[in-house]
Amino acid sequence: MNVTFFLAGEDAEALRRLDPDRDWRRFQLGEHAWILQTWLRLARAGFPAGLSAAPPSEGIAVFHAKQARALRAQWRRLRNVTLLGVRADNREPPIADFEVVQNGRFADGERRFHIPHWPQPALIPRDPSRGTAIRRIAFKGFAQNLHPDLRAPAWEGFLAGLGIEWLVDAVPFAGAATDREGIAWPDFREVDLLLALRPPDRRLWTSKPATKLYNAWLAGVPALLGPEYAYREQRRSELDYLEVSNLDEAKAAVLRLRERPDLYRAMIENGRARSREIAPEATLPRWIELLGETIPARIASRSPHRPPLPLRAAGHWLRRVVTLRPAR
Repeated sequence: MNVTFFLAGEDAEALRRLDPDRDWRRFQLGEHAWILQTWLRLARAGFPAGLSAAPPSEGIAVFHAKQARALRAQWRRLRNVTLLGVRADNREPPIADFEVVQNGRFADGERRFHIPHWPQPALIPRDPSRGTAIRRIAFKGFAQNLHPDLRAPAWEGFLAGLGIEWLVDAVPFAGAATDREGIAWPDFREVDLLLALRPPDRRLWTSKPATKLYNAWLAGVPALLGPEYAYREQRRSELDYLEVSNLDEAKAAVLRLRERPDLYRAMIENGRARSREIAPEATLPRWIELLGETIPARIASRSPHRPPLPLRAAGHWLRRVVTLRPAR
């Protein structure tokens, strides 16, 4: 069955020449992190799939939820196409026949499938010669995702009193205009703790992936992370990460790890073991199975008489409303 990764308004030929582990700054936007990167890694592994700025007329089309409108505009062309939407941080795209979601909150194994977000491309692990000393704590992400408590002088002053540097490796998110040159997200060589605490959210940020946790495991850096659904879903013990909800809890966690080098060391060792579950070489087979086996089997079992895309989308939307299932 033909598989096409769809990126509207893009120069597909130029994108085919990119390498996530060389051109990592090109993969900060969701469409590129999910659609382009997945296609590139599948193509490198020899999986037969296309990359196109135009939707196919048959087979499976993989698209990002942000580009659902561009697909829907060409609905007549999609009568014989099965649409696999990657929801990412967005609302459920009603046009999707199947979805990939970033965590297990909405996955059901029938129509919605959880595949881990790719970790940070080109990641450079922490220098192991730094031992268990905590001399630098870093936040790596978009500026608006940092809790206000951690932007206040009290936090930086607390760390300075302990001889610890606070590194904010962040830029404001501005879509395609985001300043990618101002970040060094892959570089963990001189990072001793990763701290990622978003502003409070009563729903525990259910649309977000556990990417920062994956990056910490792969980098060999213990993590202090906020109360988020995706992190808790992955957590088996405190060796995976220490959860913090506010400034006082972040301070207490730092002091605890300074006083417990054995815990710090154990978190690094545990992260090394857990990283094997979410490294690119572990995620790639999940994509291959989904596109090569799972979805084709679902397609083969359904009725050959399918309604037009607008009616299919209306049916998906109605089922969500009737079952009171959140859209994100």
